[in-house]
Amino acid sequence: MSGKAPPVRIFKKDWMEAFTLISFRQFLIYCFFFEVVLLYANYKSFDNPGKKILFLFSGFVLWFFAEYVLHRFVFHFISERKSIQRLVYIFHGNHHIQPNHPYRTLMPIVVTLPIALLIWAISVYGAGFSLGSSFFMGFFSGYVLYDTIHYATHNFNMKMFPLNIWKRHHLLHHYRTEEHNYSISLPWLDTLFRTRYKKNK
Repeated sequence: MSGKAPPVRIFKKDWMEAFTLISFRQFLIYCFFFEVVLLYANYKSFDNPGKKILFLFSGFVLWFFAEYVLHRFVFHFISERKSIQRLVYIFHGNHHIQPNHPYRTLMPIVVTLPIALLIWAISVYGAGFSLGSSFFMGFFSGYVLYDTIHYATHNFNMKMFPLNIWKRHHLLHHYRTEEHNYSISLPWLDTLFRTRYKKNK
């Protein structure tokens, strides 16, 4: 379905529907300010720089595995219960109906912000404010990279190497098979977990 068509409805009420739409510009502004907050939090507690860098890197790497697990097992969860089917449709199913709509390619702020704050709180609880904030900053940076790549694969040409690798890998998931190519940021994870699409010879 064309990205120029009106977005498919998720909710009947207009005010609820408005919260499901987000532009790339809004996404970048929101992520920029949130990253500034995280930078400030890390600056105010800049002790053990070596450990903080390690925790930041660990959070960044962990995101890519979280991305794969969420996409494969949560966003494509199959259930006979209509309430579960409805939730899957709200979070991801609508995207497969209309993959290239620019206002439905990114996760809305109303979803990401509460979840982000919860993960930050859990990180701080588990590792303390300093190291927990560093870990979450890396994790959130991975998320920003993921959603940026995801938006680009649906809305930018990406014909040049190596950008075309990401685009082809993800669009195969949409237009060839939904049971393969779950990773968006790191396509090789699908090779690792044996879910990469291979054309039958």
